Amino acid sequence: MGTPFSLVVRSEHQATSSKTTLWGAIRVDPVGKALESDRAPLAIVLVVDVSPSMAGDPIAHALQSCELLCDLLDQRDRLAIVTFSDHAGVRCGLTSTDDVGRADLKKTLIAVPLGSGTNIHAGMEVGAGVLMTAPVGLRRVMVVLSDGQPNSGLSSAEQLATYTRGLGLAVSTLGFGLHHDENVLGAIAAAGSGRYAYIPDPLVARVDMARAALAHGGVVAAQLELKIKLLEGVELLRLVPTSPLRHGGSGVVTTLGDVFVDEGRLVAFELELDLPPSSRGRLAEITVKGQAADGSVHQCTADLVIDVRTGTPVPDREAQRDIVTVQANAARAEARAQADRRAYPAAGAILRQVVARIDAIEGFVADDGSVLAELREQLVDEAASYEHTATDAERNHRRKANMAYNYATPASTPQAAREPAPVAARVVGIGGPVVGKILALALETTFGRTHGSDMVIPHGSCSRRHTRILFTDDRFVLVDLGSTNGTVVDGQPITSHTLCDGDRFKIGEAEFLFELK
Repeated sequence: MGTPFSLVVRSEHQATSSKTTLWGAIRVDPVGKALESDRAPLAIVLVVDVSPSMAGDPIAHALQSCELLCDLLDQRDRLAIVTFSDHAGVRCGLTSTDDVGRADLKKTLIAVPLGSGTNIHAGMEVGAGVLMTAPVGLRRVMVVLSDGQPNSGLSSAEQLATYTRGLGLAVSTLGFGLHHDENVLGAIAAAGSGRYAYIPDPLVARVDMARAALAHGGVVAAQLELKIKLLEGVELLRLVPTSPLRHGGSGVVTTLGDVFVDEGRLVAFELELDLPPSSRGRLAEITVKGQAADGSVHQCTADLVIDVRTGTPVPDREAQRDIVTVQANAARAEARAQADRRAYPAAGAILRQVVARIDAIEGFVADDGSVLAELREQLVDEAASYEHTATDAERNHRRKANMAYNYATPASTPQAAREPAPVAARVVGIGGPVVGKILALALETTFGRTHGSDMVIPHGSCSRRHTRILFTDDRFVLVDLGSTNGTVVDGQPITSHTLCDGDRFKIGEAEFLFELK
């Protein structure tokens, strides 16, 4: 088969002086079919938190979600269940998800006992051992479900991220409720090239767990390795996002994770130049190597070349777009750290600095539908959410929802989510900028200011991604997505709410009526 990914390397300036610092971007894009038609067979282990705080609805819905995933997989796949509290154990080893296997798996989900403590590391360790038994040719995936903060074993975000990278597995995470540590679960997911999802209501767990697990079937290249060989007179100052680097005679080497059919990899780097004047500068040789779904290994190489000259630097707008995209994600992490210290104005200011950087890019036009304009709107919304007066619970909800949104990609949203719900229902606009609008509800329906929403609300009181309605467990659930102004049902702000016929809800100044047909 052909190489399943492409490699493009650019610097922020096509021409610059010989002694300066310079940012560049490395973009690895997929070459493949759509996720739904090209899903690889999977070996999935679900690592489920059974600490006491999961008692009641959380564990019930988590286990029901495991049952749903059984039904979504086919006979090519394997599924295993591991549970953990202060220690971990195998509830069910890798089992074929044919009719017989599904029945066996569902039996193991009856009357799961609760333990004590939260040792995520132990659960992952046992889960990784289970995946080592997976047949050749299956994509190995771990999905961690937890509602708490790790308090034994490896427990910091850095420790668990390092451990996850060493596994060489695809790992996604689901955080239940307001009390889980999104920094820990997000770090695990990032290190495992996976998804972090925030579950404010256990009812929606089944939707997001299926999404997190099945997205890994759409990987076109796994375990990518990046090598940067610098030429004389060039020094690497930093690589963003940061990851462990190996230095050797052939250059600097690091891992990039996986490339999905709808999501590539993007890295920014800063160089210091000390070059002869008036020359065409070949600054670095970039090589990316990865494994395709069929096990074959592929490699792409590209040179970073600029003109070295005096005078005004010549910008490369596409490179600047990629660089500021990576810098924005780093700024988000810095803003979250400030918010952890309750320095909310400082958190907002960090994001607004990136907004100002975008505004300063030559030729940038706000609201033109471009990727950069979309990023700018996201950052403005996120900055406003830090600056907006709110309770601790509201801030916690927004942070988790915004972080989960930044992990979401087209690859993690199956087309099936756009199919009509099996129960006919609709929303009718009855107030504000949506009066007269009617929308039939799908399995998942999104509301927001962005043009990608199913119901577009063109008003400043509405966040870009404000709310979604999910059909799950024979009911429609309204879920706020960390919006600045909140989602209100019958005058009360909600994080999630099961809709009843005749309910009225507000999204900023837009008011809707929910109707069952």
